[in-house]
Amino acid sequence: MNYKYSPLSASSRGTFSIRLLHLMPTCDSPADGFLSCHLVETKIVDRSLDTSVHNKREQAHVKYQALSYTWGLPEFTHSLNVIHNSDDNDTLTSPNSSSSEIRITENLYAALHCLRKQTETLVLWVDAVCIDQNNIVERNSQVANFPKTYAGATSVLVWLGPDDVLNHGRLCLNFFADLAALILKDPKNESGNDQWSWRKRFRINQAVSAFLGDDESQPRAITSLLQRSWFKRRWIIQEVVLANDVWVHYGATSIHWNAFELALVEWFENDKGGFSDDHRTILRTMSRIRNADAMLKRQTPLDTLVEFDSFECSNPRDRLYALYGVMQHWFPNSAGMQVLVENINYGLPISDIFTDFAILMMKLRDDFPLDSNYNSTTHVLQLAAAMRPALQREVASQDTGVPSWVPDWTGTMRHKPLHHSPESSDASRGIPKQHFQIMNLKNNRRALVAVGLVYDVIKAVIPLDILPLTGAVHKAKHALNNFLCSIATSFDQIGFFSSGCTDIYGPTGQHIISAIAVSLVANWEHTPANSYFAQDARFPTQFLEQLRSSRHHLPEILHKWPAYVELVAITMRGRSLMLTESGYIGICDTNVRAGDVVCILSDTRIPFILRPKSLDSKVTEKNCSSLIDERIPTEDSFELLGDAYVHALMNGEAAQILGKRLKTSLRKLYIL
Repeated sequence: MNYKYSPLSASSRGTFSIRLLHLMPTCDSPADGFLSCHLVETKIVDRSLDTSVHNKREQAHVKYQALSYTWGLPEFTHSLNVIHNSDDNDTLTSPNSSSSEIRITENLYAALHCLRKQTETLVLWVDAVCIDQNNIVERNSQVANFPKTYAGATSVLVWLGPDDVLNHGRLCLNFFADLAALILKDPKNESGNDQWSWRKRFRINQAVSAFLGDDESQPRAITSLLQRSWFKRRWIIQEVVLANDVWVHYGATSIHWNAFELALVEWFENDKGGFSDDHRTILRTMSRIRNADAMLKRQTPLDTLVEFDSFECSNPRDRLYALYGVMQHWFPNSAGMQVLVENINYGLPISDIFTDFAILMMKLRDDFPLDSNYNSTTHVLQLAAAMRPALQREVASQDTGVPSWVPDWTGTMRHKPLHHSPESSDASRGIPKQHFQIMNLKNNRRALVAVGLVYDVIKAVIPLDILPLTGAVHKAKHALNNFLCSIATSFDQIGFFSSGCTDIYGPTGQHIISAIAVSLVANWEHTPANSYFAQDARFPTQFLEQLRSSRHHLPEILHKWPAYVELVAITMRGRSLMLTESGYIGICDTNVRAGDVVCILSDTRIPFILRPKSLDSKVTEKNCSSLIDERIPTEDSFELLGDAYVHALMNGEAAQILGKRLKTSLRKLYIL
């Protein structure tokens, strides 16, 4: 008989209810593989609201551990026996006691089977069992309480899964324990008090080298560890960040999180070549999430979502929900974060969840410790294009339910958003500041209403293949010459230059090669801190002079070229070079095509490319009006395609050029 959940008691001021799984010890099970438990509703004191001594003592009596694991495939092949009507939660009264079962997955069965104790009850909170998964109202409430549930546990038990036949788990964790002990060894008996003395450093390196040795099973053990699905699960971030204490279990072997993290980071520093890009992402994340409070964290919730983008979840809603607790933890004084957590609702359509989140993020202007260059509306619009799923980008008219101005967190980052210009020199400088508005459309859709300029029209888009530029210098220069020739051909085909000015960039009077070179790196704003061009403000100018010189074969350019190509590769991933009808050049999303428009929206820092809905051959006037709203003129409805760098249009030049015509040139734009 399947277990029937009783409703949980309603939360009250300072407390909330959860179910705790009291897992019977092995000595009480009639068979080794038989799992039995009680499910006990328990009142938990919310210590974030009530710090009285009385409630602290009450909380101390509720001791439980929380399980962090992966559900695995949705195949419920095992059962958990739930005992009813027993006053003694620690023993089974008889084999005939009233009971029912909850079906559980293979991985959860393995975890409970391995973690249960021999002679005492193990009290756990396990989401799959302690929440009635078929009750959406309860699920919403319990997920909203996840941060408090994990923070209230005495410890979190990380379950990586059963060990494999080669005992890689035991091999790794035992070595990690030894390595962590060596790192933490008291250095007093060494010369001086430097913990990282050269003798200690050599011993650590020697230990790692000895573990690698000539036996290929050791590196395979590390690979096997990092391939565990737990490391890619999105919910683990919240579970580990909020935990008071963490223990890692890999089969029958366990290790404290601090030792696990310390050894894993040391291993990474010693053997970077043995780690894939995915492994590096995992290690970087694992080494910082437990120490987030100790760091000067200056990123927004949007940055947090992007940072953990590679972590997976089965329900698309959890792309956001799984990180709400972390964001609230990192920004405890944000009223907006509290609103998010309180409005978790698995019954809402994904498009509504993503849209509501985008609207709130655009409104949160003063909640985060950021410099004056940050603009929340700009950031949301940038990510809306950068995160759009590939299929939606290729078929612009496809109706996914998520508006083009809303980040679709089921997608992947296609290009890096451009840096925001300072407040004193942003693209919209001179345009009266007007905050966005939201218009409710038919079929529960919503449009972003913004005031701005439709400043220019895309005349041509030139793709850039960056790969040939990254080879040997002489080959890369050959590839660059070919690329510049293709641009020159495009210039001639569309009549880009006015007569007699074939080497001058009209908007600035620069040499055209300088304008192109600056555009391909977005005016050097993506320069890494250790880049050649970041070392001296004169270096970019010198490079441009040499690049456009008739003596461009001079050796001086050779040592600058790799650094420049690095910047091009960073900036141009997912982007193309564009030419406009008014004679501007810039870079834009690869999805942009001729006829799209360059817009400068009020209260944003950089230009954006929009596509007039009338240009979309897949949307006829009839079905366009049925999808949109008769209140929106067709000529004023657009789709967002992404941010853009437009050379000589990034510092308020548009308003300055228009002058007295600015007021009449402003339009109300409806972005769908």
